Amino acid sequence: MILYLFLITIVFIVYSEYSVGSILFRPDSYGKISMNFGSMFNFMMNPFHTRHLWSLQTLDINYAFIIIVSLLIFNKFNIFS
Repeated sequence: MILYLFLITIVFIVYSEYSVGSILFRPDSYGKISMNFGSMFNFMMNPFHTRHLWSLQTLDINYAFIIIVSLLIFNKFNIFS
């Protein structure tokens, strides 16, 4: 299950970077594109603090929702067993 959640997280990060953009890969103070893990972590934890990511239009970039649905799918279809 840990591997499953890790894969879901990686897919979520790639999709979020594609659909929203400039979350993980951001320009630093020198203008060079670098990885900003703090920004990505804050984006992933944002649904626990704000309500606007719980609308139908933003559920695809809501990490908490994606994890809940993924765990339901995992338990329903008993993936990797």
